Amino acid sequence: MRVLYQYMKPLSVVFARSIGPYNASSREAWRLMMAWIDRQQARSRVKQGHGLFRDNPKVTAPELLRYDACISVSFGFDADPDAGIGRQTLPGGAYAVHTHVGSYPEAGQVLSQMHHAIVPKRGLSVDYDRPFLAVYLNDPSVTREVHRRTELCVPVMPVRMPLSGNDDEHLLVGGELIQRQQPLLAS
Repeated sequence: MRVLYQYMKPLSVVFARSIGPYNASSREAWRLMMAWIDRQQARSRVKQGHGLFRDNPKVTAPELLRYDACISVSFGFDADPDAGIGRQTLPGGAYAVHTHVGSYPEAGQVLSQMHHAIVPKRGLSVDYDRPFLAVYLNDPSVTREVHRRTELCVPVMPVRMPLSGNDDEHLLVGGELIQRQQPLLAS
């Protein structure tokens, strides 16, 4: 599996939230979002969507899992509370990213594999303070299931490694990197 690492900037989005098992709540959140976009007559302006998996299904009851279907506000959108559309900023940061081609249910299995096997194997830690993310690169209403492309993003943070003993200019003291003061040479 090809996994790239990239830093994503924070992104302002409008979103529709649904609560329940992810396989059902993701469909419901996107149904709400796409109906709202259709009422705005803006489907042709939307080039990609973001799905946020807000909770860990291993520690959160299935009926409490939160999923947000998001569209960038750069398309001219803003919150519409009466329609159940809010506004938020997706957190930026480092992510392990795999581009999945195929069905959305398969993407969930790949995301789980990245979380439990790929990321730890590569010496990284999952950042549980940020949500997992799916970036949908195609409109499923016009793209066949076998051709759908989704960037699956696991938030990561690097594992700190101690500096080598040969580093004369910097020291690691109490987890802090400090620059060593060089003594002045007398002439």
